[in-house]
Amino acid sequence: MIDPRSGVLGITPALVLAGLGYSVPLLLILLAHEMGHYLACRRYGVDASPPYFLPFLPFVPLPGTFGAFIRVREPIRDKKVLFDMAVAGPIAGFVVALPFAAWGIWHTRLNFEPPSEGTIFFGYPLAVKGLQLLLTGHTFTSVHVVEHPAFMAAWWGFVVTAINLIPAGQLDGGHTLYAVFGRRHGLFRWPVLIALVGLGFLYRGWWVWAVIVLVLTGLKHPRLLDEEEPLDPRRKAVAALVLLMLVLSFVPVPISDGGDLLPLRPPVERGGTVVHELDLHRGPEAPRRDGEARRAEDRDVAVEEGPRHLGPRGALEAGTPPA
Repeated sequence: MIDPRSGVLGITPALVLAGLGYSVPLLLILLAHEMGHYLACRRYGVDASPPYFLPFLPFVPLPGTFGAFIRVREPIRDKKVLFDMAVAGPIAGFVVALPFAAWGIWHTRLNFEPPSEGTIFFGYPLAVKGLQLLLTGHTFTSVHVVEHPAFMAAWWGFVVTAINLIPAGQLDGGHTLYAVFGRRHGLFRWPVLIALVGLGFLYRGWWVWAVIVLVLTGLKHPRLLDEEEPLDPRRKAVAALVLLMLVLSFVPVPISDGGDLLPLRPPVERGGTVVHELDLHRGPEAPRRDGEARRAEDRDVAVEEGPRHLGPRGALEAGTPPA
């Protein structure tokens, strides 16, 4: 935001327009999540407010916002209503995040710079890995690419979905768990908390969420009169879908520092060209080599003068290596 040469605030219309490529998709994903809750409340006549956004300064690791919320002004007394309201938000947010993630993967640029200390890298959930395979035929990590802004908005959407689906307390996952298991939901309280504490040794942010679940939301769920009444088969199928969404969205280590990745992917000198571990293939103009000793080398790609997009037509493809 500040021009390092002049020290003058460097916000320009072009910079604001570029920032919209991140902020608009992110706000649409958050809006879809909360509108899912809101419309479910309206369907059943539950008094609820429209969505509110919580702004915040763009400090890492926050995405520039504290998210959004709706206020439910009356208690929910029916388990089916509770279930429909709880799952509507994550499903809506996840569905809206998918096309933005696909667009971002389509326009991602290769990164041939080795990891350096202070650089932030992002762990990709299974949903991103699946889209990578579908669109490019390859999987790659945050180390290998420079993420598109729309992709980062979708990435935060997946993280928000996973956090909301933690099966504990007053989170969407806690409501869903209670609606499915009724009084037996208590069997999952401490295993979920222990799992969050264990994940904290991989990424300390999970300790924060363990405290939030334990202190702010609590491990118990308010009881409903029909808590022992089983859900219908259709809602049980939706519950299984929501569990799959949690698996597809969850990342054990969402954010990591480049210093932790330095031993993982330094550039490798082979035959006078610099290559990376990203499994790329040569273009058709590259000479074909025979023999078992050359097969692994054929999968390597030399650094080009300019990185190419990871579009499906030239997915992860590089041309003839420079002399």
